[in-house]
Amino acid sequence: MARRCLPFLLLLQVWLQLASAHSIVKFLPGFQGPLPFHLETGYVGVDEAEDVQLFYYFIKSHRNPKDDPLLLWLTGGPGCSVFCGLAFEIGPIRFEEKEYNGSLPTLVFNPYSWTQVSSIIFLDLPVGTGFSYARTPLALQRSDFKQVSQAEQFLRKWLMDHQEFLSNPVYISGDSYSGIIVPAIVQKISNGNNDGIKPLINLKGYTLGNPFTDPTFDLNSRIPFSHGMGLISDELYESLKKSCGGEYQTIDPKNSECLKNLEARDKGISEIEESHVLLRKCPSDAPRPIETMGKRRYLRQNPQEFLHFKPDLPTIGCWNYGFLLGSYWVNDDKVRKALHVREGSIGEWKRCNYNYTYEINSCINGDHDMEAPFLGTQAWIRSLNYSIVNDWHPWHFQGQVAGYVLRMNITFDQFSGILYTRTYSSQLTFATVRVWLHLAAAHSTVKFLPGFKGPLPFHLETGYVGVDEAEDVQLFYYFIKSQRNPKDDPLLLWLTGGPGCSAFSGLAFEIGPINFEEKEYNGSLPTLVFNPYSWTQVSSIIFLDLPVSTGFSYARTPLALQRSDFKQVSQAEQFLRKWLMDHQEFLSNPVYISGDSYSGIIVPAVVQKISNGNNDGIKPLINLKGYTLGNPFTDPTFDFNSRIPFSHGMGLISDELYESLKKSCRGEYQSIDPKNSECLENLEARDKCISEIEESHVLERKCPSVTPRLIDMFGKRRNLRENSQEFLHFNPDLPTIGCRTYGHLLATYWANDDNVRKALHVREGSIGEWQRCNYKSPYTNEIKSSVKNHIDLGIKGYRRLIYSGDHDMEVPFLGTQAWIRSLNYSIVDDWHPWHFQGQVAGYTRTYSSQLTFATVKGGGHTAPGYRPAECFAMFKRWIAQEPL
Repeated sequence: MARRCLPFLLLLQVWLQLASAHSIVKFLPGFQGPLPFHLETGYVGVDEAEDVQLFYYFIKSHRNPKDDPLLLWLTGGPGCSVFCGLAFEIGPIRFEEKEYNGSLPTLVFNPYSWTQVSSIIFLDLPVGTGFSYARTPLALQRSDFKQVSQAEQFLRKWLMDHQEFLSNPVYISGDSYSGIIVPAIVQKISNGNNDGIKPLINLKGYTLGNPFTDPTFDLNSRIPFSHGMGLISDELYESLKKSCGGEYQTIDPKNSECLKNLEARDKGISEIEESHVLLRKCPSDAPRPIETMGKRRYLRQNPQEFLHFKPDLPTIGCWNYGFLLGSYWVNDDKVRKALHVREGSIGEWKRCNYNYTYEINSCINGDHDMEAPFLGTQAWIRSLNYSIVNDWHPWHFQGQVAGYVLRMNITFDQFSGILYTRTYSSQLTFATVRVWLHLAAAHSTVKFLPGFKGPLPFHLETGYVGVDEAEDVQLFYYFIKSQRNPKDDPLLLWLTGGPGCSAFSGLAFEIGPINFEEKEYNGSLPTLVFNPYSWTQVSSIIFLDLPVSTGFSYARTPLALQRSDFKQVSQAEQFLRKWLMDHQEFLSNPVYISGDSYSGIIVPAVVQKISNGNNDGIKPLINLKGYTLGNPFTDPTFDFNSRIPFSHGMGLISDELYESLKKSCRGEYQSIDPKNSECLENLEARDKCISEIEESHVLERKCPSVTPRLIDMFGKRRNLRENSQEFLHFNPDLPTIGCRTYGHLLATYWANDDNVRKALHVREGSIGEWQRCNYKSPYTNEIKSSVKNHIDLGIKGYRRLIYSGDHDMEVPFLGTQAWIRSLNYSIVDDWHPWHFQGQVAGYTRTYSSQLTFATVKGGGHTAPGYRPAECFAMFKRWIAQEPL
């Protein structure tokens, strides 16, 4: 008897070993270094005699696997490998997109993996999908009901082998065709729990993305979707509705008008990528070349023939190019060994295997998907007749509308994108995900600039980042890497004031590595020279043209032209997070927000918004350390009222007038009682005294501004370039050489040169004539004072450097000192001179809450433009946390 039982017991032991065999994977070919997450792969046997061996990838939550939810993820198709979900959707790895040359594709870490907050089992289902396989021909049957049954068996067996997860909340998840399968699985698990099948699964719900659900809803919605996306004309849409009566799938063969209209619609969308109508249409990662194992291996040995083999494969830049890389990667022998795939269990791995029996007709979303349009999803949800708990409203990501959501109480939270939402009773949440076209991340390296002799001695990148609704605001920037150690040096975001002055002012006239050579303009291109006192010697700097319509930044719609304080703040934060996502090598660098003049209103609010976003977990987290401000507008009570004592201190008004002003106006020089004639008379006398004084620096000659009138006159300016002898006779009120503003005039001619714009990769036709400052476009001043932001940011412990050119009358240092005093900080290091090259360069005081105030002796409104060497020394010491 014992001998008869022995073969059976041995066979049972083999089955049990096969059923629950799993291994820990610490390294993956193509990924540099050990994996920064816990990966387990294995098989679980299901069905009769466990002849179906289901392969899975399991990744523990990076946060708290003991308590975080457990997701079972199924990819659609039906028959597409769950590796799609792992590597192209919600998992912690991605393929680096670069031209395939026959070597193993490279994997990189995905910081937005859902495994950040949940443990996920990625399951290759049905059998014959990915690495799952059958041990008998009979076990190869694939259908809806088989999938549902096998998924439930798998999960109960897996939990028996991983009992530490029995108490975790469980969700079943998937997308596309999983919209048919997932609800049925949830139903089966729920029924099994009710019947007492062990182990009981702590089932909490399910999530579905762009799910196929019911052809009546899903497929019929493609027609109104095509119209809504502008793919078919109003006339064709109306004709379709009339001729087809809203039914576009089951057509009466005699309804020739409907068929004709559908043919016209199909022709209209034939070159559209249905999975995302805004992306380019690419060839499929067809199974044919992937199945020809011998040919593929030949290509690996002879990569030069790769592109001549199958010209209709997706190429780099295609949305599905990663699928092709995935096929090459997964079929590598070393990869299979690393994943512990059973040798000989399958032949060539295919991303999708579509041989399948459909049994469930109905189980009664990204917003640019035409395969399962959100309109159809909304329609079948409405058919459930749930009451609405939370009506249609936008949800947000990184301060932007990420989509819309509609909640009916089946909750759908941890999600990223642009979402529009509505909530219903019965715990159902519907959401759309809005997708941006990535004009946003376009950037180029600039190695030569017209007017600069030879190659640039620093790394310059220019580009655009799209922000706001549909990225209709395109923000232009100049980025210069630190000339010392860009890997570790701080990263500054620089905002020029105005509001509405281009960041090029900061780059060319204050803290950047170029200046204009000051010589008489003769119609030729102005000359650029290197600035040895650039702050890029010790920090990387992004110079951002903000708000919209400033410099080369532009709007793609009239609505996007709105300019205001809160718009600036929101757009600056959006820009920086997006820029860092496209420049992830700077994610760990210390970040400072900097600016001067009107940026004193904007910068503290930007820092506050970034800080709040970090606290809310908005990714990427910004390594925010503090901010710097020069001669900052902060609060009119302090800034403007200080102009009277400043005028007196600089000897611009008499002692008598000053005393009379104090007495008659009682220290308030802005909001004057119209009946206070003595105060008004004294102010008029003061204005007369200073009318010929240059307010930005009281010791410099008063010069005309660069008037927009000349700059806007394209034809006349170009005529002057061709007839330079007429230049000085054209507009005598332009600044002349020796004026501080003369450089601004040179910059205007330089930035409007066609060769310069090409070198800077400015989008042709995006703006008209470049102006250093755009004061003509409307701007709404909303933030009356930034003092409260300074108080809040001090509490949060951010480092702060506030400096003032001490000869500026626009924002006098006296007013800056006054609002700093109002913060009631204790003094750590009292007022004393700081030095440069053995000379007093200004005065400084250090306060508690990490605030340093400094004056720059002889500096004006934009201090680094007047005292570049001294300001560079000041910044270099402060950023290194050394005494000034």
